[in-house]
Amino acid sequence: MSAVRWTAAGCVALLAAAGCSVTESTRTGGLVPPANTVAADSGPAVVTAGPGDDLAAAISGPSHIAVTRAPQASEDETPETSPAAPASTSDAPEAAALAVLATAVPFEGFREGLLGVSGPAGTQVWPVIIADTPAARQRGLMGVADFAALGGYAAMVFVFPADTGGAFWMRDTPLPLRITFVTADGSVVSGTEMVPCLAPTPADECERYFPEGSYRLAIEHPVGPEYDLSLASADFVEVTIE
Repeated sequence: MSAVRWTAAGCVALLAAAGCSVTESTRTGGLVPPANTVAADSGPAVVTAGPGDDLAAAISGPSHIAVTRAPQASEDETPETSPAAPASTSDAPEAAALAVLATAVPFEGFREGLLGVSGPAGTQVWPVIIADTPAARQRGLMGVADFAALGGYAAMVFVFPADTGGAFWMRDTPLPLRITFVTADGSVVSGTEMVPCLAPTPADECERYFPEGSYRLAIEHPVGPEYDLSLASADFVEVTIE
């Protein structure tokens, strides 16, 4: 299975992509029109990192970079023709997360992946649901009241193809959530807790949650210490889409 690594992108709803205006989601919750839409660039550059390479170093250059892992040597190749590569430093923390991905099933239309959060305590890896299409970003976590019932995922990551400044709202989203906005180079922009906005409250009275700057990823997870992903103190955030 190939994996594409992104630094930054995401949200509970629709995105403002290149030349495309963002309107309120057709689900009853979602992104609201951004105050300022950042023009999209020509698209992500692609960098190949060999097994054991420092992924953070590989993407520390230009922003908007997707990183793919070079394929491992096949089992029938001999050591003479294919020397053993050093083990990736992320193998151990990824093991538990990969176990979740092997059994859990995301919503139809969503994908799954790994969220890497590096900070003072080291690097932590979490299994996550990926919303990287307009339809998935529109739906987000609408209607989800029991996050634990989803099978062990730690968060939902909204991945955008271009920088955006759009706000989120919580219409018809019954689970209190924390959202963290992340730039294309893996830096945290800002984060805030979001309160459900359900009927009979009028939609136009639902609070809008704006980031403090442009972002490429938005990460949502339930509120509470058991769901803390250390994003508030993160030095570097990355996402692998499986």
